[in-house]
Amino acid sequence: MAGTGNSDLINAFDEFYHDYYRTETQELAKEYPDGQKSLYVDWSELYRFDPDLADDFRAHPREFQEYAEEALRLSDLSGDVRLGQANVRITNLPETTNIGAIRADHRGQLVTIPGTVRSASSVVSHPTQAAFECQRCGTLTRIPQQVFPNDSSLQEPPECQGCERKGPFRLNNDQSEFVDVQRFRIESHLANRATKTPESIVLVAKDDIVDTVQPGDTVRVTGVITLVDPTDGRPQLDATISDKYIAVSSFTELKSNDIIDIKEKDKRTIIQLSDDTAIYKHFTDSIAPHVPGHEQLKLAVALQLFGGVKKQLPGDTVVPGTIHLGIAADPGTFTTEILEYASRLAPKSVSVNGTDTTQAGLTTAAYKSSAGTKNWELDAGALVLADDGVAALTRIDQLSPEAQAALHTVMRDQEVNASKGTATQTLPAETAVLASMNPKYGRFDQYEPIAEQIDLEPALISRFDLLFTVTDQPDVDEDQQIAEHVLKTNHAGELNTHHKESDTSNYSDTEIEHFTEKVEPYIEPDVVRKYIAFARRNCFPTLTEDARAAIQDYYVDLRDTGQDEDAPVPVTARKLEALVRLSEASARMRLADTVTEADAERVIDIVQSCLRDIGVDPETGEFDADVVEAGTAKSQRDRLQNLKDLIAELDPDYEQGVPLSVVVEQAEQFGMNKEKAEHEVEKLKYKGEVYEPAENHLRPT
Repeated sequence: MAGTGNSDLINAFDEFYHDYYRTETQELAKEYPDGQKSLYVDWSELYRFDPDLADDFRAHPREFQEYAEEALRLSDLSGDVRLGQANVRITNLPETTNIGAIRADHRGQLVTIPGTVRSASSVVSHPTQAAFECQRCGTLTRIPQQVFPNDSSLQEPPECQGCERKGPFRLNNDQSEFVDVQRFRIESHLANRATKTPESIVLVAKDDIVDTVQPGDTVRVTGVITLVDPTDGRPQLDATISDKYIAVSSFTELKSNDIIDIKEKDKRTIIQLSDDTAIYKHFTDSIAPHVPGHEQLKLAVALQLFGGVKKQLPGDTVVPGTIHLGIAADPGTFTTEILEYASRLAPKSVSVNGTDTTQAGLTTAAYKSSAGTKNWELDAGALVLADDGVAALTRIDQLSPEAQAALHTVMRDQEVNASKGTATQTLPAETAVLASMNPKYGRFDQYEPIAEQIDLEPALISRFDLLFTVTDQPDVDEDQQIAEHVLKTNHAGELNTHHKESDTSNYSDTEIEHFTEKVEPYIEPDVVRKYIAFARRNCFPTLTEDARAAIQDYYVDLRDTGQDEDAPVPVTARKLEALVRLSEASARMRLADTVTEADAERVIDIVQSCLRDIGVDPETGEFDADVVEAGTAKSQRDRLQNLKDLIAELDPDYEQGVPLSVVVEQAEQFGMNKEKAEHEVEKLKYKGEVYEPAENHLRPT
């Protein structure tokens, strides 16, 4: 319909509303302006009505939006309703454009951009029609105003229309027309895995779509690509694309699983894979295949990527389905490679190194807007950006105490309370944490509790549903297998590189394929991502009676070992929810609607293995929840209390405190050797429960 007159275009939109949006326009009329101010138009329906009109709207959106909104204002609606300031907002364009692909040719066009909201400004009211009052004669001069993302200043009249002098002027708010404006920054790196550098672009939203999305949300943004005039003296935009911004028409909020485009062919492949009885082994073999061993850890990571079911209970109570997994490992055990590989398989993920991350980097940071206003902008940290996805955190033992406390809060509450100026905003952070950490003193001592060897608060350690320990101990058979796998992996890489880069390579494609297939994932990473997204989107399994009974029996039997008066508590009720989440993930991995007894037994084996590694008192060999939950085993607490009581009992007999040699000698009488007694005394001193009034003399505090 290009080339037709304005009235013809307005009539065409009016006919379109009558044929396709009669109910929606009537509903808008009922709710306008307080309840609803916009009519959302599906572009595909406009195309079905008139392909030329739809294509022209994409090519010239500002002009055609005026025609569309004028037709809406002239609509024959019941009653006296007039939609004077109603908006027409376009959704569902046929394709998306990645931020990095935006070029000069896109200027002025309507496009859809996928990504994750990184930052959001405060909502400000900006004049669209500014009424300037001459302070000499009082004449009002109205000047239309544009909204710029990098400048909030106003264009004043060149001279007064009354006295013809050049001001001064003041803005008359009562006589001006305002619109709400909010600025966002969107990043593509969570939605576009073809790039490693996070590309970003600024968005400007107006009127009724302000405050509809927030940092951490994954969205598709439909809007008009707008060039910034480089000669106007305004500051550069705070984004990797600094010469363009998007004037937003509509937001479509997505779940992380909706980021992945799954076609019918993909669905057939996924369902075929799910029918394979070896599906668990296939997923294990598809996570970091270049890393030797660690099969149980890889299976646990796969379960985390599928996640449990988020449950809505009466009274707005929510039981999260996110699974938190920690890996405490000796250096050089390939666990970081597993973590990084897993983050690439997740439909949505953020990777962070604890050695260079702050509390704000994990949660949120507030800063003054760069648009020339006094308002604040809120910048999302890793845990917010990974909402509904996975945050892969390496070396969390290097986080500051404040950052560790923030991480613990998010793992517990699944949200971040962000302060922006004087206001507080709650941002969702339903993030599965996959974290690695190293021992405090380089390598693990198998005779000391795990919590004492990791520089984390016990409360944070206890938030992990599974905590693996990976030690590097010489073992001839295992070392032989590791050496063979690593050397085969490197040889395959050498051959592949030689074949691609060398013009004189003698290796054939068949030879290359023979060696590389040994280290290739069983399921290609792109298929893994689609499989996980499909399962999370469509599978919400429920526990069968047999599965419930298996979990309950395991928990009760384990707790029963702590019935004796002096026995430690072997495990807490929090482990029950972890077992349920992991069992649901196991069912999701085979696209099942029910959690079977086999699913429960599969995760019980993993949990039991982790408890054997980290939840056992190294002195008694008994399961003790306090090893992780409190950082001190019951046997150690008893021993410390005995020593403290002994020092308190002997203290009155010594003017300068009890000699250390006497404490050690007395401790040996109730079965504590000299080295252990001296070690425990140091712990009492560290805890501030005893002190030295004189060298090698002890006194209770």
